[in-house]
Amino acid sequence: MRRRAAFTLIELLVVIAIIAILIGLLLPAVQKVRQAAARMKCSNNLKQIALAAHNYHGVMERFPPGVNQLVFATQPRFRGVTLFVYLAPYLEQDNLTRDWNLSDPLVNTQLPAPGPQAKTATIVSVLLCPSDPIQENPINSGSNRWYSLTSYGGNGGTRSYDPSVATNDGVFHVIGPGSQTAPNGASIRMADITDGLSNTALFGERSHRDPNLDAAAAVVVPPPGFFINPMGKIGWWANSGGRLAAGDVTMSAFAPINYRVPANPPTDYASFQPIYDLRVCSFGSEHSGGANFALGDGAVRFVRDSLAPEMLRRFCVRNDGQILNLD
Repeated sequence: MRRRAAFTLIELLVVIAIIAILIGLLLPAVQKVRQAAARMKCSNNLKQIALAAHNYHGVMERFPPGVNQLVFATQPRFRGVTLFVYLAPYLEQDNLTRDWNLSDPLVNTQLPAPGPQAKTATIVSVLLCPSDPIQENPINSGSNRWYSLTSYGGNGGTRSYDPSVATNDGVFHVIGPGSQTAPNGASIRMADITDGLSNTALFGERSHRDPNLDAAAAVVVPPPGFFINPMGKIGWWANSGGRLAAGDVTMSAFAPINYRVPANPPTDYASFQPIYDLRVCSFGSEHSGGANFALGDGAVRFVRDSLAPEMLRRFCVRNDGQILNLD
């Protein structure tokens, strides 16, 4: 009986080459499927957040404030309750916030125990986009006060950050005695959105990828009371202490969608601070070409980052009476 001849070296190399080609063809397809699934999950998250905001409005007859800011005699003087704390019971997080301290929000960074076990450090999955490259969550903000991050923020209108110059013409802004722009203001009702709920952004995405900002944050020295944080320290869903909490939970039309800090930015604070403000205000995502937004009527749509700045402003302002075209 004749033995079957073994593969020759050339035949083996041909088989390996064919397998390599097939893998090369399959990997991009697999990656596209993963990206599509992540974008769909993100869209569903925003749908749930918008529904929570509508349910809150149904009970309270207005949306929650971006931040309800209080003032204290001791540091940190500004302490607040963010919109996501108010929405938590409507996002199946009632056990987390049922006994939330609303009179001194900073206490929540110490309960039930200081550190990563604190209420403010709780990771809430519906507040995270699977494509958002958050490297560390929760994070220690200093003084053993821990916070968990979110990939989403409320619409702050034309400009949301720095809170001292916020325009308050979106849906979520800072109110309360600690507000620098609306200490006697009230949160927004659906009736205040005169441009129409279907024409106004309610929530949008934030991307935590910006290596140029991360590099600049390591060398720029801000004056006391001001901060230049890397992206991994922006977006605390339950920021309870500090004047700048609005930057964690709101974004705006002040910067284009997917704005990033340019290469080789200035390293002195006075020159870098305007760039930083743009980045903190910017909606954005890791989905190719744009970001997901929840609209005032609860619908979710993908908005291209090529959207003209004026159209983005109209999308974020609730009552300018201008015609909107997102296409």
